[in-house]
Amino acid sequence: MGTPLGPDEGGGPPTALPWTLVVPEESWEADLEHGAALPRAGEHIEFIADDGTHSLFVVNDVVHVVQHASSERPPVSDETTGPNAIVSESSAEGLPTILRAGLPRVIARRLEES
Repeated sequence: MGTPLGPDEGGGPPTALPWTLVVPEESWEADLEHGAALPRAGEHIEFIADDGTHSLFVVNDVVHVVQHASSERPPVSDETTGPNAIVSESSAEGLPTILRAGLPRVIARRLEES
């Protein structure tokens, strides 16, 4: 068996990509600054705070995000309210025909300290 195809050759997902850590019970979320392996449900994530304290989280779910492709949304220059990243109206009618991937959302909860 040969080497698996990478994303550039039409293979599976990249081995490292940015994702969003979501901790609903604590009402916070954060995007990764760079690509990392996407964790799976049941895996643990260790968070190291600025003061050096460690917190352990367990992944409950991973939600893959898709949205209209930029070709199906109004140009950013047409946006008249709010930040340019927020588009308030869609130029696409009906269901989308082209999608783009957004950052996967890794839903986690803090493990109790033992």
